[in-house]
Amino acid sequence: MSGLPCLVCGARDGVDPAHVTPRARGGCDHPDCVVPLCRFRCHRAFDDGRLDLLPYLEPRHRAELAHALQHLGVIELLERLTAERWAPVRSVAA
Repeated sequence: MSGLPCLVCGARDGVDPAHVTPRARGGCDHPDCVVPLCRFRCHRAFDDGRLDLLPYLEPRHRAELAHALQHLGVIELLERLTAERWAPVRSVAA
């Protein structure tokens, strides 16, 4: 991640690789599993569930999204990226 700006705010100092899928949830250290986020603002907000990262990933970081899908299901990935709970839609019988 050396030299890359924060994906969200553009800061160049204190930028770390942030795991789209945390290692604790099956993520890895492959370059497609991480994105650059500034350490004290955006990375912490993402890890704490206060940052919706999806708008910053799509469409330029589809490789990272595709890699994360190898580790997580679609719903779990959306919950991780958007910090929202996604519940299945119940169909209404006609």
